[in-house]
Amino acid sequence: MCLDELMATLTALPAGKCGGIHHDIYGELFPPGEPDEDARAVCHAFARSAGCRVENRPGEHTVWFVKDV
Repeated sequence: MCLDELMATLTALPAGKCGGIHHDIYGELFPPGEPDEDARAVCHAFARSAGCRVENRPGEHTVWFVKDV
């Protein structure tokens, strides 16, 4: 997966739905990955540009992108 593919996926999400990527993919797209604060900032900005917000759920190794209503 590349950032263009992720953007297309997030843009196509219906309002109120979510999609996720495993931390391994997250690290490839937003190096160096978790728990780096700079990577988080870039990811959050990317999500906002797609009309989404980011959720990290404790105990999961997935970053969730939630499309705002």
